[in-house]
Amino acid sequence: MNIFRHILPACIIIIVATHSYAKKEEVDEVQEVQKLLGKAYELNYVDAAPVEISFIEKKIIQAKEFKEKRKKRDFSQIIAEIKADLKIVKKRYEINQLQKQLSHLKQSNIESQRILDDLQGQLQ
Repeated sequence: MNIFRHILPACIIIIVATHSYAKKEEVDEVQEVQKLLGKAYELNYVDAAPVEISFIEKKIIQAKEFKEKRKKRDFSQIIAEIKADLKIVKKRYEINQLQKQLSHLKQSNIESQRILDDLQGQLQ
């Protein structure tokens, strides 16, 4: 029993001491979404969804205000909205790229059909 009397407090002290060092590094979420927005600009996502980008920029300003006023719930909500909007912008860009590919394939199909019709006409 004596061993537990000495080991248990030592374990508790070790746990408490290591817990204070194990805290996560605080991430500035405003900077994080600004980096994501910058990446969207770099990848030319802006052309796919200019309206959403302007909304995102306004929401970032609003997020900074919420952070300064220490409105945590509003801040976390608007950060989540910004991240969701950035995902929408990315998906719009991907949709536009797929539509361009589809248009190219349709044009290629029309050209192939014309060539096929010409060849069938030559056979008859």
